[in-house]
Formats: sequence, C-alpha cells, structure tokens
Amino acid sequence: MRLSRRMNQKSTTVTISTAHPLPGFLGDEGLRLLLFGGKGGVGKTTCAAAAALHLAAKHPAASYLLVSTDPAHSLLDSLSGGALSQNLALREINPQDSLARFRARHQQHLHTIALRGTFLDEADITQLLDLSMPGLDELMALLEIVAWVKEARYACILVDTAPAGHTLRLLGLPELMSKWLVVLDTMLAKHRFMVNLFSKRYTKDSVDIYLEERTADLRYLWTLLQSPAQCRFVPVLLAERLSVHVTRRMLVELSSLQIPVRELVVNRLLASNPECPLCTVRVATQTTLIAAIQRTFPDNEPWGLPLCLEETLGMQRLSALWARLRPLDTWQHLSSAPASKLLAAVENPAYLPASSMRLLLFAGKGGVGKTTLACASALRLAEEWQGKEILLVSIDPAHSLSACMNRQIGPNEVRLCCGLSAIEFDPESDYTQLKQLYAEEVASVFDRLSGQTHVHIEFDQEVIERLMDTAPPGLDEMLAITRIVELLDLERYDLIILDTAPTGHLLRFLEMPELIEAWLKTFFGIFLKYREMFRLPKITQAMVELSKKVKQFRRVLTDPERAALMAVTIPTQMAYEETSDLVAACERLQVAVPVLFVNMVTPAASCPTCSALRRGELLVLQRYQKAFQTQSLSIVYRQESVEPERLGSLGRSLYKGMNSNQPVQHLVEHD
Repeated sequence: MRLSRRMNQKSTTVTISTAHPLPGFLGDEGLRLLLFGGKGGVGKTTCAAAAALHLAAKHPAASYLLVSTDPAHSLLDSLSGGALSQNLALREINPQDSLARFRARHQQHLHTIALRGTFLDEADITQLLDLSMPGLDELMALLEIVAWVKEARYACILVDTAPAGHTLRLLGLPELMSKWLVVLDTMLAKHRFMVNLFSKRYTKDSVDIYLEERTADLRYLWTLLQSPAQCRFVPVLLAERLSVHVTRRMLVELSSLQIPVRELVVNRLLASNPECPLCTVRVATQTTLIAAIQRTFPDNEPWGLPLCLEETLGMQRLSALWARLRPLDTWQHLSSAPASKLLAAVENPAYLPASSMRLLLFAGKGGVGKTTLACASALRLAEEWQGKEILLVSIDPAHSLSACMNRQIGPNEVRLCCGLSAIEFDPESDYTQLKQLYAEEVASVFDRLSGQTHVHIEFDQEVIERLMDTAPPGLDEMLAITRIVELLDLERYDLIILDTAPTGHLLRFLEMPELIEAWLKTFFGIFLKYREMFRLPKITQAMVELSKKVKQFRRVLTDPERAALMAVTIPTQMAYEETSDLVAACERLQVAVPVLFVNMVTPAASCPTCSALRRGELLVLQRYQKAFQTQSLSIVYRQESVEPERLGSLGRSLYKGMNSNQPVQHLVEHD
C-alpha cells in the first residue's frame, strides 16, 4: 500500500475554527468507521481527507487512520505534500500487496481444507490460490479494514471509497465471504464424518478453529457495518441531475444492506450572480435540484458546501473546508429565475473516428463527463454515418445512460433514434445463467457416479456444487467482455461505444484478457487432469468459447484501426495526475488514445467567480498541452446541466466535419 510519500518530515499544525453546528459524522462520539462515497468526481476524497484532519486536530490524544479503497488513489494528491500530524496515519491499499499478506497469513489453512475436502491434489490447489482473480482488490481492501478495526489501534477509520458501483460491491462482500465460509465448512464435513466413522470421536484442530475465527470475524464485520453508533456512510453528491440519480440508487442499496446513512453532503454550490450567464445557468439548475434533493431524501440530513474557486488541495485548504459547511436549506435563497441557454463551445474539435472503427471507449476519472460525451458522440456519429448502426453500451456498475438520455435503458437493446441503440449490461443475469449451466452439469455427473462404488459421494457433490458461489466479485468484467465480442460477432452494429467505469476499474477491465487467460489455463489443466472422473462438457465448451472471445477482444482492442480509447478529463490537478496514469497504462497495454477531451473548462468572462476558476484551469491546461503532445487535445467549455435535448448540439461541436460548430475562443494561446 502507498504510505505518505511526497510528504514533509515535519507535521503541519491544523487549527479548527467552526463556530457553527457541524453534522453528526464530525461530532458523534463512538464512530469507529466512517465511509465517504458517491458518484465519481463529487469530492469524496476531499471530504474524507478534510474529515480526517478535522477529527485528528479535535482529538489530539486519539489516533485516526485515513484509507483509500479506490484503485485510482488520489488521497496523497489531495494532501499535496503536506505532512500529517502524529495521530493521523494514511494508507492507500494496494490489492497485490494485500493479497500477498493474505496468502502468507491464510494459505496453509486453505491448503489443508481443500486437500481434506476435494479430489484436488496439492499442485492443483497451489495453482488455484496463486491466481490473480478480478474483484480481489475489493475483497482485500475490506479484509484489511476489518483487521485494522479489530486491532482497536485507531479511534476511527475514515475511508475514501471507489465510485458508487464498486463501493456497493465492496459493501456486499460480507455476503460473498459468508458463502465462501460455507464452502470451506462443507469441504471439512466429509473429513469430520470419516474421522467419526473410524475413530468414533472427532476433536477440533487448528483448521476448525480457523474457520470459527473467520466466521466470528464476519459476524463482527456485519455488526460493525450495521451499527449506527459505530459506523456511518456519508454520501457526497453534486446538485446535478446524474449525481442525484446515482445517489438515489446508492441509498436504496445501502438501505437494503442496513448500513446507516444519516447525513448527505452536497458539494460545490454556487452563489447567485445575475450578471454572469454561466453562473445564472448553474445557480438555476442547482436551485431546482436542491429542492429535488430535499424531496428525494427526506430521511437524511442534507448539508451544503460552496464551490471553492481554487482546487481544494493541501493541508490548509482541507482543514478549512468544514468551516464553510451549512445546512442545505440555507442555500434556498438562490435565484431560480429562468436562465438563458448556453451554446455548446469546443476548441479544436476532434476528427471523427475512421469508418473502420469498431470499438470506442470513453474513459477517465469519475465525474469528468464520460457518460455525457459518450452519449453526445453516439448521437453525432449516428447523424454522420447514415445507413450504419451504432450501439451505445454502459459497462459501469453504476449505470447512467438512462438518466443522461432521459430514456429507460436496461439489459435489452433500446432504439434511441435512427442508427443508434443502447444497452446497460446486467452481469447478474449472465452470471445466473452461467451458474445454472454449471449446476445442471454437476448434477448429471454425480447422477452418473452415484451408481458406482464411491464412499459418501454426497459430500463431494455438495462441495463441487457450491464452488460456483466462490466466484469473485469482478466476474461482471469477464462477462462484459464476452457480451461485447458477441455483439461484434453478430455484425448488427458497425460501431460499439462503451461508457466505462472510472479509471481504476477500467484499467482492471483492460487488463482482464491477461487475467482470464491465466485463469482459463489453470482450469483447463485441472479439467484435463481429472477428465476421466469429472467431465463437464458444456462448461468446458463455455470456457473454450470464453477463451476465444477474450483473445478476439484483445485483438480488436489493440488494433488502432478498429479500436480507440477517448480519454475524458477536466482541468484540475488531481484529474491531470489520474489521466497521466490512464494514458501510460494504455501505452503499456497497446491501446490507442488518439483524443483527449478536457471537459468543463470555464470560458473567459468578466465574472469574478468565473475568472478565478479560469486562472487555475489555465495552468493545468498548459500541463496537459505539454504532456499529451501525441493526442489531439479538444477543449470542451462548461455547459451546466446538458439536458438530453441538447446532447445532439454538443455532439456536433465535439467533432470536425459537416454541421460542426467551429470554436470562437482560443483558451490557452490568446487568453
């Protein structure tokens, strides 16, 4: 895990000055776990870091831990080189390091359980345990956090989580862990039975105690996560339509998991300025959505944070954050006067993709506008490519296509307009079908074996049947790849546009072909080794097809004539750092990145607010221009609340060609 690199040796003294009331998550005694979550780009990292600094300064005698579970870590970037106080530690979880520690701590017991309870030998088990499976990052993060809570070294652990979809998967992991423990216990059942059969007495050994301890850990975790006195999940959102939509869905899931949520933090609220058209549009939109937030979340306590004119980086700015927090109802004085519509403006529009292109991925940090630009691009290409068919696909666990297009889009393809359809993948449905196929084949195998002479084969059958329950939480990425290749094979669509998950999880998706090939190689070897005893022809065939599709996906993805990643970012320092990581990873994976859209850039204006924002953005834009010289750099000016009916206009502005609005401003060169 990353520790406090780039930090000074001397700690920074933090002074708290908040005379006004603060929300409970900053004042309630007894909270041991505080999680900040929400849609990407809403300010989770900022709020988590600011809360940690606040609590550590308020209680200097207590120790605190600030943790990041987002694969694309940004806590250190947020702190911007400042040194933490002695009572505050920071850890950015590295799943590979966590997995290595987990194996070192648990591998011997897992080996023993598997050898006692399956037909696999030690070599098979070693191969399986050595696999790097998708989804292990969420599991390792959760196990690390549970261990730290149990140590009771920290008064409270504050967690900067991954964007909404993957955070919900993280919080759903206790259920998966429970299934794993059942499988392990089932493996031991046969061993216990045989010992009782021959010795008439079974005595618990270290392996039984190990399972009992893990089961107790799971009960402890559930008790902690569901305890309002000890745990709090704090959703962070913006007064923007997509952000409210994702938060609503997230709160439904949190409620079903019985994870306590009391407060909401609505970030980046703007003060009224009738002299500025851009500010007027933003304020009007925010005013409408503030009322919607209060109606939509009546059981939660909403708080508002104003827009900071300079990026909230560094110890001093983070420490001052909560002094600006106010109850959300104090923001209702904002003007709700009708606002003039702003024209979409883009400097240096990108070239339209070549007609040979089969796959476009819109990718970037959470909250940079990937979904909006993917939808706008799909509409533009459908308009431009008459007679061709385009499919817009969401592979983000927190789907936003429906909200962006204002159409109900689900697991079945929906026609949006001439030449354009859309779909939001449902990996749960695909996984259910895969499990059903597996269960049917296992049942047929043991029906055949039951007539032969085998001792207590029902134990082996239960173990094998339950093995599918141990599939990791990242299986959806694997299934998404197969669905994409199937769609490409059907040749019903000339182009597939992917609205992807935020950077950290997208990179795992791009690396998935290599992981799947290693996984398939291991399982093929085991099936081949035991083919005389344990034949699963349908599952084997499904795995052969999966292997073919993965290789096909890899070939398309790395062919610049057929696939490209359209990077989307915003003019902030944290987004710049994450975009640099994304582009470097794509170079390593041989994925073409021809275009970089710098979105949400503030246009030149006499308004003091816009001018202050613009000054900071210009410095970051110059860094983009210097660092990304091999990409076409398109600057997309801020348009508040791009409504569905205006996506077409935005799409025409994004690309050069017929009907394209040519830019009228030159942000960097002539400002």
